[in-house]
Amino acid sequence: MPKFSLRACLITAAILIAPPLEAQTLNIGGSSSNFGRTSLSPGFTPDPFRVSIVSGGALTVSSLGLTSGCVGYATSDPDYILDLTGNTSFLAIYNEGDGDTGLVVNDPNGAWHCDDDSHSGTDPRISLYNAPAGQYDVWVTSYSSGDNISGTLHVTELESSVGGSPRSTGTLNIGGSSSNFGRTSLAPGFTPDPFQVRVVSGGGLDVSGMNLTSGCVGYATSAPDYIVDITGSMEYLAIYNEGQGDTGLAVNDPNGNWYCDDDSHSGTNPMISLIKASAGQYDIWVTSYSSGESISGTLNVTERRNP
Repeated sequence: MPKFSLRACLITAAILIAPPLEAQTLNIGGSSSNFGRTSLSPGFTPDPFRVSIVSGGALTVSSLGLTSGCVGYATSDPDYILDLTGNTSFLAIYNEGDGDTGLVVNDPNGAWHCDDDSHSGTDPRISLYNAPAGQYDVWVTSYSSGDNISGTLHVTELESSVGGSPRSTGTLNIGGSSSNFGRTSLAPGFTPDPFQVRVVSGGGLDVSGMNLTSGCVGYATSAPDYIVDITGSMEYLAIYNEGQGDTGLAVNDPNGNWYCDDDSHSGTNPMISLIKASAGQYDIWVTSYSSGESISGTLNVTERRNP
């Protein structure tokens, strides 16, 4: 009868009961993800789409042989799954977080895309032209092992909102048809009053450096956040924002005049009041006072003098 030492038995037992190591692969094309899944159609609103993410995991993506630029640590399952329902000429995915993160994306054709710091600072961005419909598996990696970094994953079709670090150069687009969160027509005496719409402030352009008019502060995208078409002149029109942080307003009226405000409504909420407001198109930006902030809030339009 063969003899076994106690040491050999203990080693054998330890091997048998040890938990399996996590598979060294990123799972693509499945249905499981860490933070959810959504479907977006070309022209989706609000744009950008945003979702809260925490980066990191046990896998070293740089060792997986995916493609160039793949860095950091991730889990096997994607952090988020995006189902794009139709082809789009431009699609960008970027993360804004509290530390150094990277992005890994597997597109519907099975191609890998990776980035480290292309958005701003240590925030990553992947830009895709002629993006095909289908499933996009997205990982937000942590550059350093053991880091779990809270942040916001963004998906956008707006090239103007992903221009990298904040800068004072650039323009605000007026008189067009594109906006981040929609468009509406209001007639004198409209109801309900105030008209309200959810918006998220911020962008890559520093409006204070554009020489628009006095009181212009904060950061915005080139495209307006919202467009209001006033169908008839009004004795009084007020536009104000109520949000969860420090925001500003920039408005271009039908005559091409600029109006800006920082804190006239309440607290750090802005308001612009117009006497004898002309009929026509009003392009409206809700700015973030601080660079890199995206602040959820409600844009209000009213004919009431004491909103």
